[in-house]
Amino acid sequence: MTAQFLNEKAAGVDFGKGIVKLHPDLANIVEMDEKQKKLVINKYFDEYYKKHKSDLRERLSLFRREWRKIEKSFFGISESLFNGFSFQKGMYVAYLSIIDCNPRFLESKTFQVFYRKDINDAIYTIAHELLHFIFFDFLNQKLSKESKILSEEKIWDLSEIFNVILLKSDVFKGLIDKKAVKPYPDHEKYLPFFEKAYRESVNTKDFILRGIDILK
Repeated sequence: MTAQFLNEKAAGVDFGKGIVKLHPDLANIVEMDEKQKKLVINKYFDEYYKKHKSDLRERLSLFRREWRKIEKSFFGISESLFNGFSFQKGMYVAYLSIIDCNPRFLESKTFQVFYRKDINDAIYTIAHELLHFIFFDFLNQKLSKESKILSEEKIWDLSEIFNVILLKSDVFKGLIDKKAVKPYPDHEKYLPFFEKAYRESVNTKDFILRGIDILK
């Protein structure tokens, strides 16, 4: 993931700069070839894991304990929002990460969470990534034809903005701290349009269709 995200930029965020800021010892690997890069990263990560083992375990326990408090409510609300459409078969596992990129993998239903996030941000990230899974499954099964008018990049934009609007709404009040919900910088210009679409939508399917129309 580190090798992949070193040169990754999306919606106004430079992931590579974020990685180097957290781990300045990796700054010199940007120009290395892929083989050298992976060797250096692997060595650095092995040493970091050994040095911070107890801290990582403590954060894992904290994240797990706090998430368990809202897990059942989150899944219930999410499936209700999608009119009974269920979370599909998958692993649904969160892995701690020492980089703050938090990728998700749609095929396996797994994702990563930066271990130094404060608890509200960590809970939001977990909810955010899980919401991606049901969103994309719903999109592929219920709105496959309608979504084809958007490029892959625009579909990604749609999924990210959708999550921000939903997780900041009162539907998840008491579960998600609204202050932890932060859109990508380049998505902020779309928020007023999506907020209006959300208010005027009769259900989540209608909201997604309105979102597609905004981004097309």
